[in-house]
Amino acid sequence: MDTPSTVNNNLSTQLPVGTTHIAADPGNSISATQVEIEVYEKLRYYPFHTDREFAKGLAIILGHPDTPATETEIGRIDDLVLQAKCFYFSRKEKLAHPVNFATYKAWLHSDILSGNENTGTTLPHFNAPVADTHMSTDHTNQTSTPLQEPTYPSSFAHIVELITTGQPVPGIQQIPDTILTGHDTPSTKPRRRKPWEKEEVSKTSQT
Repeated sequence: MDTPSTVNNNLSTQLPVGTTHIAADPGNSISATQVEIEVYEKLRYYPFHTDREFAKGLAIILGHPDTPATETEIGRIDDLVLQAKCFYFSRKEKLAHPVNFATYKAWLHSDILSGNENTGTTLPHFNAPVADTHMSTDHTNQTSTPLQEPTYPSSFAHIVELITTGQPVPGIQQIPDTILTGHDTPSTKPRRRKPWEKEEVSKTSQT
């Protein structure tokens, strides 16, 4: 799987011939060819959870290359993970026309929305990583406190631009390269005498 810097740059934005453009805005009308729909269905139900190569590649994208991505991370539907899935699936299946991220996202949103209308479930939120929430066990304080997640740029190109231009990356703690004064520890070893100091001590002891 390609590195994070190539995933965003290599993802094709060209639609197959005869395809009607699908806007990423869920409010716009959605139209897709039957061939595209079949590809989108395969992509949606592709077993990414059991694909170790994808898990390792996604872990690099998410910033922890030493450990593969978890099932929770793979199951996310934010832009970052969906874009990685589109790129990986297109490479894996050797598609003549790589899956267009914006087109697939619009179709997926419409498909989930239509399915939820039939089942009465709530539509999951797009463009946001899954965040855990902690409920208080104290009955006297019945409030829920959501876990605060740092805000990271969703685009690899944006991250690269921030780094190359020396701008701070949101969500990354800046550590100053200065030495804190007043926190140094005094040395407990005796000061080493210089050669002439040793001679003076020797002469004093002889007298």
